[in-house]
Amino acid sequence: MTDIAITGIGLITPLGVGREAFWENCRKAKTGIKKIKSFDTGSFRSNIAAWIDNFEPDQFMPSRFYRRMSRISRMAVGASVEALDDSGLIPNTTDSEKIAIVMGTAYGSSSHVEDFYVSLLKDGPRGAQPFLFPETVPNAPASHVAIFHGITGPNSTFCQNEISAENAILYARNLLLQKVVDVALAGGVDELSAMQYSCYDALGALNKIRVKNGEPIKPEPGGGLVLGEGAGMLVMERFDSAIKRGAKVYGILRSGVMAGGIAATGHYEVEGEQMGRAVSLAIKQAAMRPNEIDQINVSANFSRELDPMEQRQLSKIFSGSSRNLAVTPLKYLIGDSGGAGAIRAAAILLSLHHQTPLPTVKIECLKGEPYHSMVWEIYSTKKIRAVLMTTSTFGGASTSMVFIKN
Repeated sequence: MTDIAITGIGLITPLGVGREAFWENCRKAKTGIKKIKSFDTGSFRSNIAAWIDNFEPDQFMPSRFYRRMSRISRMAVGASVEALDDSGLIPNTTDSEKIAIVMGTAYGSSSHVEDFYVSLLKDGPRGAQPFLFPETVPNAPASHVAIFHGITGPNSTFCQNEISAENAILYARNLLLQKVVDVALAGGVDELSAMQYSCYDALGALNKIRVKNGEPIKPEPGGGLVLGEGAGMLVMERFDSAIKRGAKVYGILRSGVMAGGIAATGHYEVEGEQMGRAVSLAIKQAAMRPNEIDQINVSANFSRELDPMEQRQLSKIFSGSSRNLAVTPLKYLIGDSGGAGAIRAAAILLSLHHQTPLPTVKIECLKGEPYHSMVWEIYSTKKIRAVLMTTSTFGGASTSMVFIKN
């Protein structure tokens, strides 16, 4: 059997801390994008992002555990606590060597990288702050999750820009299918920081919107990226094992494909041929046809390259569909980050579990043309069987996964 069940979800996002708060705001298409207050944006061409303003680590762990963690590690551990509690698994009563932790992050704790480097420049090698250094490595969040829960199985971190979390989920799937482990705690995490934001601004990649407090924020597709942050964790098990222990199953990861295309540095695959190939193969591996897909969760992020490319490829693949094609660009609400894939996957699984479709926009909106006004369609309860999730990153790589209701 190749089905992988997801039995636990933990979320810390701009739409809410905890899966219930997230789901309540997600299904209403509430935006997490707002004016940045955590650092000075006066010198930047933009001052908006999807950031988290109500995360308190003591909601999830005592201060003795998080005192020296970076913010990104605190978010990862917090999400893992919620996911494991939700799954009903207790790590210290399970063979800890048979539990894997697989994380995805694009940049790790970029704020700690900056702080450590500044201390090095200011005070020299002997004055650099040593307690900052452990948090500068990208695998710090996964390590903290393992230490906190006492998990001693495989521990891996993937850093591949916007498909970092997707990499983690697909690798965890492979570990389970090969029976290397019995449980995998997989997900993604990224933080918003001044250094990261300034780099994207210097490259001219950001959506050039500046707002004052209280003003409506309406980024337009094609206007440039809107960055985000957050953590998402999934408890993954082989379906037969999950059923045997009587676990609640949110949904099943039926198939997953990764493909690599040719792209210039810092750019997306121009024609999107490999993105389209990944989608077609994922649907085929799931033993389905395009017209059997009930929802499409795209990776559109307001980019003038990615969004139209997804629109062209998906319109071609689903050209035989009798319905007007609609998609869910969740990054339009939670912003763009390397760990966003885990949050998007969680949204799909919650949608399958509650049998409530995610909000959608018409696929033509991804073209970024003025006459295609973006309007979110909100749905009530509806039968949902299969959901496609596709992601592309600058550099040319793409992933595609199909989730189904158990």
